[in-house]
Amino acid sequence: ANGILCWQINRLSRNPVDSARVQWFLQQRTILSIQTIDGERKPDDNAVLFSVESGVANQYIIDLKKGVRRGLQSKLEKGWMPGSAPLGYLNTKTEIRGENYIVKDEERFNLIRKAWDLMLTGNYTPPQIAEILNNKWGFRTRQTKRKGGRPMAKSTIYAIFTNQFYTGLVPYMGQVYEGKHEPMITVDEFDRVQVILGRKGKPRPKR
Repeated sequence: ANGILCWQINRLSRNPVDSARVQWFLQQRTILSIQTIDGERKPDDNAVLFSVESGVANQYIIDLKKGVRRGLQSKLEKGWMPGSAPLGYLNTKTEIRGENYIVKDEERFNLIRKAWDLMLTGNYTPPQIAEILNNKWGFRTRQTKRKGGRPMAKSTIYAIFTNQFYTGLVPYMGQVYEGKHEPMITVDEFDRVQVILGRKGKPRPKR
């Protein structure tokens, strides 16, 4: 292939390095044509105009990242974790985009809490608890269109027992925020499990 079809020039690059590489390929005739909705760029076209378009595209990406970061920070400061809820919780789907929050998964919340109780006794290993969850209590992951409905993996049980989210806090990008979701365990219980696992506890929100 020696041509590119795309919506706009800003779809071809995420940074100045990408833009320069695309422009160089065009000038060297590795690419003979770039066709967008508003015109065609060819090797002999004005390089300054292409550079300006690429610069505008790069600024669009920068502004977009700023907007995303601002939205994430706003959600964290309100006490809601961005992204998918851990097992035992669900993301609501009824609010406007960016305003959805996290609620209890009535089907799995108590099962995960019972798993914490077993771990707190100190008499079970995480793989043993996963075995009990799957084979005795019938635990299955959330069913979605493409995945789910499966037993809990051993790696998942370790992720649960080391996730501060279950204490009512929201860990994100090295920071810990006060959460608005319902805690499953106390901070002291989390600390005790970390000691059993040979880890450090004491999760605290950082302002």
